[in-house]
Amino acid sequence: MTSRFFIGLVASCLLLISGCKDPGSNTSGSALYTFDSTSSQVFIWTDMGALYANPANSPTFQISSSLFSQVTNLAWGGLCFDQTRGILYLVSATGTIVRVSSIRTQTGTVPNAQVVSYSLSSTGRLTNGTFGQASLDSQNDTLYITENGGSNTQIWVVTGASTQAQSATVSLQSLQVSGDTGGTGVAAASGVVYAFMQNGGPVGLDAWTGPRLRKGTSAAFPTDGSQVIIGTKTDLGIYGALALDTGDGYLFVARHNTDSAGAAPPIQVFTTGQFSSGINATPYKTIGSSVSQPNLRVISHPGTKDWLVGLLGEGTTGYSTIFLWKAPMGGTGAVVVTAPSGSVLMGLAVDGNAS
Repeated sequence: MTSRFFIGLVASCLLLISGCKDPGSNTSGSALYTFDSTSSQVFIWTDMGALYANPANSPTFQISSSLFSQVTNLAWGGLCFDQTRGILYLVSATGTIVRVSSIRTQTGTVPNAQVVSYSLSSTGRLTNGTFGQASLDSQNDTLYITENGGSNTQIWVVTGASTQAQSATVSLQSLQVSGDTGGTGVAAASGVVYAFMQNGGPVGLDAWTGPRLRKGTSAAFPTDGSQVIIGTKTDLGIYGALALDTGDGYLFVARHNTDSAGAAPPIQVFTTGQFSSGINATPYKTIGSSVSQPNLRVISHPGTKDWLVGLLGEGTTGYSTIFLWKAPMGGTGAVVVTAPSGSVLMGLAVDGNAS
């Protein structure tokens, strides 16, 4: 017994020393969700492991609701998942939110009691603003939604997202930094918020301009030039979408090479600790193929399970092709999943607690 205990203790110490983090290494019990704007249906693959092994698998379920017609103009990245409560959120480009409760048990038409729609207030919106990526902080029941206008950008903060009533109007509570523009990416967890901005005012002693990543809280982003990643080493592009691995502390950042006029790897990975170790940071790792994924527009990660998914897109046009990475930090290429014929997909979400 003593020897077994000693061996276990040594193994635990070695695990801590090596920096390995078990939460992010598991891939079991994960499900994939996407929304088809053509049929106004949510497609669900309940076993991502089986899908990875056979990418030709059809969705396990195709669920519908009369309220889904309110979000056929889904925002880019306008699908996100509440891992704690089992809720799926769909956000339109014009600020309508549809919330589907008990999503893990839905198999066909969603009962009226389980689906609610509400909207973001018209007061405080940006001129010519369009909503984009959404992210749900499960711990704090807070939904974050990007809005991008011609000369400004902001992130809407929706507190109590799971308790907003049918037809409610949510007043503006926003995160923004004066001068920032082109905000298309957001990821949040445990009270921390990450954002991608296409441009803005100069940052740091070297007065860096161009694409930047910001780290803040639900209250604010620092305005003193701290908690920012920006500069020539970052390889950030345009239409940056974010995905957060909370188990291992990785922030995945997609770039749209077609509109960035570049050929860098389509996904840059930064550690969450890099926000405190220098502005002009080199990515910790890069993922993907600039040839097969030149116009990556949406990515999603389940947080504590080792999956990454992505979608291509141009302008306001979605595609039916899904890229699926298993253990993405291991360097394995993505398999390609094709949704049912005629589908138009603009958002993805992964449930890491599906079973």
